[in-house]
Amino acid sequence: MARHVVIGTAGHVDHGKTTLVKALTGIDTDTTKEEKRRGLTINLGFAYLDLPDGTRAGIVDVPGHERFIRNMVAGLPGLGMVLLVVDANEGVMPQTVEHMDILTLLGIEKYLVVVTKADTVDEDMLELVKEDIRAKLADTAAANADIVETDALTGRGLSNLVVKIQAMTEDLSERYSGGAARLNIDRAFSVKGFGTVVTGTLLDGAVAVGDELFLYPKKRAVRVRNIQIHEQNVGRAEAGQRTAFNLANIGTDEVRRGNVLCASADLTPTRMIDAKVSCLKRADCLIQMWDRLRLLVGTQEVMVRAVPLGVESILPGQEGFVQLRLEGDEIVVKARDRFILRTFSPMRTLGGGEVLDANPRKHRRFKEAVLDSLKAKDSGSLDEGLCDYLLHKAKSFARQADVQAALGADAAVLDAAAARLSEEGVLYETAAGYIHREAYQKLKGRAVQLLLAYHKEYPLRPGMPLGEFRSRLGGSLSEKEAGEILRLMEGDGSCRIEDAVAAASRFRVVFTPEQKKARDAMTAALIQSGYTPVKISDLIAPWPDGRAVLEAMRGKTAVILSPEYAVARQAYDDAVRRLCRYVREKGPIELAAFRDLLGIGRKGALQLLDYMDEQHVTRRAEGGRVLDDGADCIESR
Repeated sequence: MARHVVIGTAGHVDHGKTTLVKALTGIDTDTTKEEKRRGLTINLGFAYLDLPDGTRAGIVDVPGHERFIRNMVAGLPGLGMVLLVVDANEGVMPQTVEHMDILTLLGIEKYLVVVTKADTVDEDMLELVKEDIRAKLADTAAANADIVETDALTGRGLSNLVVKIQAMTEDLSERYSGGAARLNIDRAFSVKGFGTVVTGTLLDGAVAVGDELFLYPKKRAVRVRNIQIHEQNVGRAEAGQRTAFNLANIGTDEVRRGNVLCASADLTPTRMIDAKVSCLKRADCLIQMWDRLRLLVGTQEVMVRAVPLGVESILPGQEGFVQLRLEGDEIVVKARDRFILRTFSPMRTLGGGEVLDANPRKHRRFKEAVLDSLKAKDSGSLDEGLCDYLLHKAKSFARQADVQAALGADAAVLDAAAARLSEEGVLYETAAGYIHREAYQKLKGRAVQLLLAYHKEYPLRPGMPLGEFRSRLGGSLSEKEAGEILRLMEGDGSCRIEDAVAAASRFRVVFTPEQKKARDAMTAALIQSGYTPVKISDLIAPWPDGRAVLEAMRGKTAVILSPEYAVARQAYDDAVRRLCRYVREKGPIELAAFRDLLGIGRKGALQLLDYMDEQHVTRRAEGGRVLDDGADCIESR
């Protein structure tokens, strides 16, 4: 598999990031007149570097000025490694430290420290700067990073830097999931003759030319007309690559930075997220109830209110759970997405963390069940995350795609976890999706009570018709889900299903002596009538419980053809056998032929044929009735 590497730059303003990138790649990432006039990067800049082994690495040159931290954070998702740039004349500056804080909070682990403008200072000064770097970065992820001395103007150290970059990229693991393709848009613009173009780093999955994607938060369907990677047209982009998509069916006025492109139609925009937050040690304030903060996530910045969970506040240097409630537009994120929190005014980086639940409900702050759920999500265990999702997020059943989207898990890994938990009896895998054992037990309790109430109301009926059961169990369950509950109940012996009715496992029809007389008399009357249907009102008239007794006979000794007519079961079965034999030997059977075959009247023959159509024994065709594809015509029937 080809390695897809994206490298970021970070560091204080004017420390030479953009000049370094140009010296390495030949590409000037300061593209706007304003950037060139002011001599600093305002927006994200992009370039690529061809490494000695043939890998083409993308480079994101992020702004260094404090006012443009938002743009910096937008460039970080998807980065595999960072070049932390430090000017040999100035050493580590406050923004250098803040950038490192942000990089650490966003989970970046691989660094090279690049000292720029090395030829502008003497060797003693260079050593002092390197010592200062080691001291200032001692408690960061870059503590043991290699330091490379460079000078972009003279070319000093550039070849050595490329070698170092090559070595570090070889150690990068593929950390991108194979789920639905997802890209946070960091730029959107129009190209004459092509239309709308968006750029970003593909975080998950893969996208091919012609694919349909959805633009969130409005979930607008778009088509990928063309793909470019490092200015070259390609047929497919994979997770981890910097890419540009030319989109059909949408104008540039309908797209903006911060929007999300995803192959899945199942993402849900939200105005709340549950998260694990780390408050920086050097932060000069804490995170407390209803603080107004800036949330930087993906490629967007939104205003939020903080609601600490389980604690009154989160102090500098501490971690805790928090619910962030948006003040404005909805956002689209996934569990495990990382983010930064900054104070409203003056703007300072306060902390950051990881999304645990991308679509939570409002919580009571100190509710134990909420905290347990967040701890399970924070543990990173897919087993615990899956169980928590099924217990607290799913209405009952959850489709694999929904769970995968919520947990950010690879389909194969999720399948393995579900199979493991299913074997342990923790969850059930069904045709309607996954369901947790506890959720099933609650639904089963409702279902058994429903059946027992039905048996009490109709003690002579063999059970509740399946369609009625599915409808009455209802609630948020679909017909398919209610059917799966029945299947699980039949499997564990909670109910039995016979002749399209469901009954509690211990229920049996019990006749009184008078009801037995009615049953025997009606059975005899039906048998005596042979193939000719009997009018139900006449059949039950002599007996006080006649209708209830006839219902108990349904499917056993009587076949209820319609609300008005019934026939003996043995006569109906024999009529089916004779019809099947006729059709196999002679072809389609007409009503008159069927009437003559049974020796009954036209009306009775039509009633039998209509019922056979309903039961999928026969179907209408040219020349009469033929056997349906699902016809049961076993001769020993």
